Amino acid sequence: MHSILTDITRNLAAHNCVLATVISSTGSTPRSSGAHMLICPKGEFYGTVGGGLIEAKVQETAATFLTGEHGAAALHSYELDNTKAGALGMSCGGSLTVLLERLTPEHHEEFVQLEEAVLKGNTISREAFYLQQDAIWKRVTAHELANEQYAKTVEEIHTEKKLTDNSSPLLINKEPVKYFAETYHPSATVIIAGAGHVAKPTAEVAHLVGFSVVVLDDRDDFANKERFPNAHVQVVDSLDDILSDITIHKDCYVVIVTRGHEHDKTVLQQMLTTPAKYIGMIGSKSKRDGLYQRLREEGVTDEAIARCHCPIGLPLGGRAPEEIAVSIMAEIIQTKAQG
Repeated sequence: MHSILTDITRNLAAHNCVLATVISSTGSTPRSSGAHMLICPKGEFYGTVGGGLIEAKVQETAATFLTGEHGAAALHSYELDNTKAGALGMSCGGSLTVLLERLTPEHHEEFVQLEEAVLKGNTISREAFYLQQDAIWKRVTAHELANEQYAKTVEEIHTEKKLTDNSSPLLINKEPVKYFAETYHPSATVIIAGAGHVAKPTAEVAHLVGFSVVVLDDRDDFANKERFPNAHVQVVDSLDDILSDITIHKDCYVVIVTRGHEHDKTVLQQMLTTPAKYIGMIGSKSKRDGLYQRLREEGVTDEAIARCHCPIGLPLGGRAPEEIAVSIMAEIIQTKAQG
């Protein structure tokens, strides 16, 4: 679903943020290892580490940690006893160990590169080294640790890392060096080909229900951040080669809503060669039948064509762009739920 990387890149260029990552949990806490929450200076937050009292405590701690010119981190434990859990409507208590990382604008490009890699369907890891200074850990680079004083420690960290999997965040403590690593996997992504009047509300609804969103078009007056503030927007050279700058993986949901039948056809023909879980194209049944026949004449098999949902969306009866967007996302949610 929607990646915390998108929230980080959208906010980090302008100001410091604190990234809270659940390292471990015990009892019946609502979230487990790997859950994230991003806390920003004006009280905005994105993601969740469990809600309720624990989340409020994490936000309170993070607010005191935002100020600083350089990256830093601290490890905190939060307890929720049975009495407080009952008062909050939870079944029982538990505890979370949370790593708080102060991210500064100097880290923005690092996260931009991570997000771009994930959006292209790649799995990628990030790592951060820290030196402990009392309860606060100072962010340092691998280059700063490349001296005789830390050589053995860094070697031990890399050896231990090789013995672990990448399914959960990894925190290694080798005094005075702290090492944190996390692997990001491609998330459920809605790919919208076309940036017109239907694309705009579709992108918003997709973002609202938790998908990462990518909008592709060859017109920069349509495909831009002003129209799509919650999407990764790419202006492609041509819709005839729409796959040149993006990798479609098996957890992608493609929405084809370009400005004309010919563009729809060329985009569909390309998307049918990908492993996308869902491919939908806007249009009437008569338009669909004619377009499908042309694809058959060009050698596209009936099996491939059958992957396309057209008319797109569940038949809810709405005609306004916003209503069509809801029907499209309803069908995508249904497809995702069916596995």
